[in-house]
Amino acid sequence: MSSDRHAPGTTPPLDAALFEVLRNRLWAINDEAVDAIVAVSGSPIATEGNDFNSGILTAGGEVALAGPYVLVHAAALGQVVRYVIEQFGDDPGIGSGDMFITNDTYVGAPHQPDVMVVAPVFREDRLIAWCGSCVHQNDVGGPVPGSITVGATSIYEEAVPMAPTRIVEGGELLADVEQEYLGRSRTPELNRLDLLGQIEANRVVARRLNGLCDRYGTETVTGVLEGLIDRTEAAVRARLASLPDGRWRHRGLVEHDGIDDLVYEIGLTMTKRGDSLHLDFTDASPQAPALINTSRAITSSYAMAAVMTVLGYGLPWTPAGFWRVMEVDTTPGTVVDCLWPAGMSMGVTAAGQEVRTAVNVCLSRMFDASDDPDVHSQILASCVSGSFTQTISGAFDDGRDFSAMLLDGLPGGSGARWGGDGSDTGGYLTSPAGLCTNIETNEQHYPVLYRYRRERPDSGGPGQWRGGVGVEHAYQLHRAAGTVTSTVFAHGQQPPTAAGVVGGEPGMQHTGVYERSDGAMEVPPPKQVGELALGDVYANLCGGGGGVGDPLDRDPIAVEHDMAEGLVTEAGAARDFGVVIGDEAATEELRASRRQERIGREPAPPLESPPAGRRLSSTVVLADGHYLCRRCGHDHGPTTEPLVSLLTVSRSSVDERTPWPSARPGAGRFEIRRLYCPACAVQVDVQVALADAPLLETAELLDN
Repeated sequence: MSSDRHAPGTTPPLDAALFEVLRNRLWAINDEAVDAIVAVSGSPIATEGNDFNSGILTAGGEVALAGPYVLVHAAALGQVVRYVIEQFGDDPGIGSGDMFITNDTYVGAPHQPDVMVVAPVFREDRLIAWCGSCVHQNDVGGPVPGSITVGATSIYEEAVPMAPTRIVEGGELLADVEQEYLGRSRTPELNRLDLLGQIEANRVVARRLNGLCDRYGTETVTGVLEGLIDRTEAAVRARLASLPDGRWRHRGLVEHDGIDDLVYEIGLTMTKRGDSLHLDFTDASPQAPALINTSRAITSSYAMAAVMTVLGYGLPWTPAGFWRVMEVDTTPGTVVDCLWPAGMSMGVTAAGQEVRTAVNVCLSRMFDASDDPDVHSQILASCVSGSFTQTISGAFDDGRDFSAMLLDGLPGGSGARWGGDGSDTGGYLTSPAGLCTNIETNEQHYPVLYRYRRERPDSGGPGQWRGGVGVEHAYQLHRAAGTVTSTVFAHGQQPPTAAGVVGGEPGMQHTGVYERSDGAMEVPPPKQVGELALGDVYANLCGGGGGVGDPLDRDPIAVEHDMAEGLVTEAGAARDFGVVIGDEAATEELRASRRQERIGREPAPPLESPPAGRRLSSTVVLADGHYLCRRCGHDHGPTTEPLVSLLTVSRSSVDERTPWPSARPGAGRFEIRRLYCPACAVQVDVQVALADAPLLETAELLDN
């Protein structure tokens, strides 16, 4: 059968049924590529944790399909492919059977342990597409096992990235380049298996795409790839056009850069006009020396992944369609647009997480301004932001060396939705198919013996709809030959970073705890290189997701159910939701007292229906140049003033819910600010900020 049913350069009209058939076939091909990686890999990070992704791209390097794994991996594929096209397309050229490898964070790799292998797909001598994957490796070199270098002062003290390099030429693996890559790692056997899996995944895609071209014609197949992007873009633009124009803000916080316990702020101003988004991250702290930064490429990838998951509900997972509606601004030399030689070995669990959270929160605030109840159902609080991640390295008692990143920090809580609680132990929003490694697998591969893995009560953010709770784990060294090096790296240990929305509260912070063999308890700082000795126990306490809505509006029956399930304690029910378990009258009395405490007087009664006006949020409308409370009708004041200056504000310690307040020095720099209607005491907003920072005006509407 002819490979070209249509003249080159002309795309035939696509029959709707055929388009759907081929669209689904392309998704299946991408899934088959993932299966190839898992079948060959020997690393639990890939086989158990799904810390990878794959994608199929157009000939120009736009990602048309991405797997449901780590979305920032797939989002970054396009940036790497376009770099390869630009740098090598003419000299020395790109040929059939070639593949390129990189973990260069300045080009697009999320951080150095994320290794990307991309390949062109040729039809005879014509480039018709690209494919590729990204897999997190146990170790890619640098001064410490696991390649997350706490204490680095530049990228030269981390694993130095490998620039995009041809590793397969004309279908043949280049042995010299392979040795250069594997020679950097302490785990070359595992890295080689992943490399071979990624190479085979690319070959699978190339074979399958050529098979589709044999059957349906090259122009039809490439037309479907382009059509996927065009149709997704059109759907995203239509959705944006139906939403209010406005400007929304969020400020994320990252404490400790691995050297000094400084605070780095990541401010986002999101502007939506018509059918496009402008994401302005120019208000970010100057870059850190190393460890916690992201490059502009990865900031953009995280932003796109958040837009795709929050705004793209019900739409194909076609990253390029979302890229086209977004403009991202950053300031070079900042923590979200670092310049060489700043290091980024932890960027994906530091600045990158706060970029995702900021976009998530701003999109939900935009949904809250809509008059469409169907849009309200998509309001989503932040999932756990970052994690208390750990790498361990040492030797078994039989002399074998080991080095591993444990994924116990991943199963934090998901954010609540409007109308539904967050998923308990749901993990990251932008890694929907991510998993936590089974305890048995960790015990098989590493010298550890787990004491427990269980849900962490009270860790979910309070709200009318509760954020999901996180998990807590504890293990003891077992079959280890003496002391083991333990590197922990996190943010969100001091301030809570899983933000609530629409008056919901943040999820509880996460932390790690050492229980020494002599009974002493130690809570490490957010970044630390330490030791585990025989007899020591290490516990990882995952944070929870943010809540949605005023916690005093939560159905007491739901709180009692949570307590029965072990998700909320009796003390937490009273503290966080104003619920006295089993006593309806006492609950009403406690809640009335709490509302009065919020504003210092008897609250105004609610209206039967909200006042007329242009909706700003669930609790505020704009009418005749004034802000009015949607619950009680109170006139907050003129819209010429910032709304935050017209509300009642209470300030409290970020340690009010965590069980480890005295063990976390530095937490006193932060505070939780709750903003209330001064008449009816409904909770309008909750902000976590440095104590000396101004209140943040989080929402404003633009003229239609």
